[in-house]
Amino acid sequence: MAKGLGLLVGLKQVDAEQYGGWDGKNGCWGCELDVDNVERILEPLGYETTILKTSEATHDNVLEALRSAARSLEAGDMFVFYYSGHGGQQPDENTEELDGQDETLVAYDRQIIDDELNEVWLSMESGVRIVMISDSCNSGTNYRLVRDFSAPSAFIPVLDEGVQSEMKAQLIHFGGCRDGSPSAGYLGGGAFTMALCDAWEDGAFKGSYRELLEEAASKVSSEQKPQYSEYGPVSDELRNARPFEF
Repeated sequence: MAKGLGLLVGLKQVDAEQYGGWDGKNGCWGCELDVDNVERILEPLGYETTILKTSEATHDNVLEALRSAARSLEAGDMFVFYYSGHGGQQPDENTEELDGQDETLVAYDRQIIDDELNEVWLSMESGVRIVMISDSCNSGTNYRLVRDFSAPSAFIPVLDEGVQSEMKAQLIHFGGCRDGSPSAGYLGGGAFTMALCDAWEDGAFKGSYRELLEEAASKVSSEQKPQYSEYGPVSDELRNARPFEF
């Protein structure tokens, strides 16, 4: 029987000693609330969730939780990785990025670069379905490789045969904004996550993944532009399914 696993990560600050005195509090006041709200989406659907908040959301803890999920997931299973916090960019040391920048998720003690996430996704078995949601700055494509190919709008999948041949699992990604852009956060949560939960309507939403992102984008209170992307051999069955069901 298929199972649903979720890893939900939210940071309202970081360890200032590890970030040169920067505590990361500005803009992340509601990131832990975001995690609670996304859990309210997944719990009624039968997901088993792991939650990492602020000081628990270290670089190693997040990656180990992802790798643990990868080891247990089988064909037909669903995995949701949700992140609410700061997103950044840093110089690309292996020259794989056209813009010379790796996108990052800011963990409590140090950044998680997109190359590290990509290693996890490439380890997933064929038939595993993944939904990644990033409510952070620079989150348009912060899971690597796909960003190297531009999409003309937020709702057109970015596809490439070379990328598809490497990825066995299917991944749909929601980014709260485009790469190089900010993602707004408030006391009540991130602008994108609040819009997503509003669009979900406590489970009343019946459309597809793309329709959910379109509906959420129409409700975002800031000027950011959410991004929909696909990674790997995403099937029409997944693409048109009711979001998060397994």
